[in-house]
Amino acid sequence: MKKIIPNFLLVIFAALVFTACSNDVPERAEDINKQTILVFMPWSGSASNTGLYNIFLQNLDSIESAIKKDKGLKGRVMVFISKSTSVSDLYEIKYTNGVITHVPVKSYSGNSYTTAAGITEIINDVKTNAYALNYAMMVGCHGSGWTYKEDWVNYPINAKRHSSVYDMSQAKASPYSNQSSTAYPMTRFFGSVDDMSYATNVTTFAEGIQNSGLKMQFIQFDDCYMANIETAYELRNATNFLIASTSEVMDLGVPYHTIWKSLATAIPSYDGAVKAFDTFYRAYKYPYGALSAIDCRKVEALAATMKQINTHYTLPDSLVDSVQVLDGFNPAIFYDMGNYVDHQCKNANLLDEFHSRLDAVVPNKSTTDQLYSYLYWNPIIFDVKHYSGITISDPSRNSVAIKGRQKTGWWQATH
Repeated sequence: MKKIIPNFLLVIFAALVFTACSNDVPERAEDINKQTILVFMPWSGSASNTGLYNIFLQNLDSIESAIKKDKGLKGRVMVFISKSTSVSDLYEIKYTNGVITHVPVKSYSGNSYTTAAGITEIINDVKTNAYALNYAMMVGCHGSGWTYKEDWVNYPINAKRHSSVYDMSQAKASPYSNQSSTAYPMTRFFGSVDDMSYATNVTTFAEGIQNSGLKMQFIQFDDCYMANIETAYELRNATNFLIASTSEVMDLGVPYHTIWKSLATAIPSYDGAVKAFDTFYRAYKYPYGALSAIDCRKVEALAATMKQINTHYTLPDSLVDSVQVLDGFNPAIFYDMGNYVDHQCKNANLLDEFHSRLDAVVPNKSTTDQLYSYLYWNPIIFDVKHYSGITISDPSRNSVAIKGRQKTGWWQATH
């Protein structure tokens, strides 16, 4: 027995040591996935129309063409896309030897993707299936800025109607009056607000991300009117950077085949993405586009300065119409923030402090000389004379802004 017991114990000890060593050996840092991007494309239409679904498929083709061009992925890419009002899929894009494949992960029923719990579930599924050191989102869906869907009564959805019924005799304000009615280009508002059952408030979106325990590396909105200070402030605990447009986005959306390389990397180049967007749209047949990279980590410092300004200064009603408008709403909702404060603040030192902090919040921005809107029957083009890369709704006379802005975290922090 004296001989057998030590040998038996030796075998057990060796097994334990081997097991412990196997479990304790750390992964090599270079083997850990640095970035997972979730392309989030919930339903944008209604029960009777497909909204932006077909355009989303084009966007995904553009992403995949960029992956092929780069001959691979530097991280992992998960896609959530709704194929109807009640059927959605999550899959992973894979690249092997020049071939793109889709690996199914999960299917979802219903429209819980409009709720905080549903958004959290999707992000948790991404974490489980594509772990990374950093996560980011590219969002194509409803683009109504910070406004609350419940505050809208008659949303300007004429942009969704068939342009073939457009009365050319009323096109005097249209930049395309010498073209056929079918030539009017649509924007990302097409189909995106047809049924508020499939809309999502920014507050809900932020809550869903935060409840997942993540803070995104960046969130890029391929939607109209998302580069506003109210949205940036609401998302400050959900993402480091917000990439979005102050204005309407053409229905083509973001040119992923040109900006993908700048964003799909462990260290994104926001400047590169903004410049690539600008270069594309200046050469596009409809040369209208604005994009900004907003540092949400710095919005609280800007809010502190804005509170000082609001404490001492109010923009006179007589000057509201002098502020640069960056939307097509009537009355306007989204005003250029820098130009607004230039009209409001009369203290030079305070104004300098504001612009210093504004520049820190919006380090990268671009706009074409003119921007386009197709919210109502008359599509319009307007000149961009002042552009700080982010908007504010404080001076708006629009009933939706009046009803909603005091509910925003931004307003409560600055008034």
